[in-house]
Amino acid sequence: MNENAKSNRISEARSVVGSLLDDLESSSATIDTVLMRAKRLARLMRDTDAQRWLDLETSGYPSNFSFDDLGTCRKYAAACGRLNEAEKKFYTQSLPEFEANAETEQLLLAANKPASSSLSKVKDFVEKSATEALMATQLRLQATQKKNYAQSKKIFVSLKAAIHNYATDMYLALELGDIAQDIFEGARNEIDTFVRAHCPKAAEKLVAINERMADDSSESRASALTSCRRLLMTVADSLFPPSEDGWTDSSGKVRKVGVEQYKNRLLAYIATRCSSDGSTAILESELEFLAARLDAIYEKTCKGVHIDVSSEEARLAVIHTYLFIGEIAKFPRDVTGG
Repeated sequence: MNENAKSNRISEARSVVGSLLDDLESSSATIDTVLMRAKRLARLMRDTDAQRWLDLETSGYPSNFSFDDLGTCRKYAAACGRLNEAEKKFYTQSLPEFEANAETEQLLLAANKPASSSLSKVKDFVEKSATEALMATQLRLQATQKKNYAQSKKIFVSLKAAIHNYATDMYLALELGDIAQDIFEGARNEIDTFVRAHCPKAAEKLVAINERMADDSSESRASALTSCRRLLMTVADSLFPPSEDGWTDSSGKVRKVGVEQYKNRLLAYIATRCSSDGSTAILESELEFLAARLDAIYEKTCKGVHIDVSSEEARLAVIHTYLFIGEIAKFPRDVTGG
C-alpha cells in the first residue's frame, strides 16, 4: 500500500472512531449501528483480533469457545463481565440479544404497573382474600420484572462499555500516531538536510533500503540490513575518513579507523563533537548494539548463510539506523566540512 492510500485509510479511521464514540455516548443509536461502525474501524485499523471479537458480539458466542482466540481483545471481554475468569464461564448471547431483552423487560415492567384506579378498588375490597392474593401476586411479579430488567440492562450497558473502551483506545492510538508522526517528520527534515549537505551518497543507500524493505521477503529484509551497514559506512567516510593512523579514545585505548572500522570512525567523530560524557556513552552504547546486529547479518550474508529476518526486526533496525544518523546530525561541523 502506498503512503497516500495509507494516509487516507488512517484519516478515515479517525473520522469513524469519532462517529463511533458519538454513537456510544448517545442513547438514540442502536447496538446494531454501533457494532457495524466498530467493525468498520477494526477493518481500517487492520485489527484482526477486534474484527473477530466484534463478529462474535454481533452473532453470539459458541458454547465451546476459547477466549484465548480473541488475542488482544480478550481484555475487553473480561473487563466488561462477559467472561468470568475465575469460574471460566461466559455469556453466549449476542449484544443485540441483550439489547432486545432489556427493551422487552422494560416494556413488561411498564405494562404491569398497577394503575391508580385499580389500587383504589383493591383498597375497597382489601378484606377479601382473593384480592389480597391478587395484590401479592402482582407485587411479586412487578418485583421480578424490576429485577430482570435491572439485570438485563446492567449486562447490556457493561458489554456496550467494552466497545466504548475499544473505541477510546483506538482514538488514543490514532492521536499518539499523529504525535509520533510529527516528531518523526521533524527528525526526518533534519536528517535529510544533513545527508544532502554532508554525505549525499548516503541518499542512494536510503533509497536502496526502502526498495528492499518494500519487497517484504526474508532475503530482501536481510539485504536491507546489509544496506543499513553500508549507509553507516558511507556516513563515516564523510565524517571521519579512513586512516592508517589509529584513534585514541578517552580511556587511552588505540582503535583502528580503517575502511572496515566504520563503528570506530563514527565513535571518533562523536567524541570530537560531543561535550557530554554521558551523551557520548549513550551514543556509543546505541552504536555498539546497532553495529553488532548489522555486522552479524553482513558476515552471514558473505558466507552465503540463509538468514531469516522478520519484518519487525528489519523495521526496527532500519529505524534505529535512521535515528542514529539523526543523533549525529545534531553535532556542529567545521566550516571546512571536517
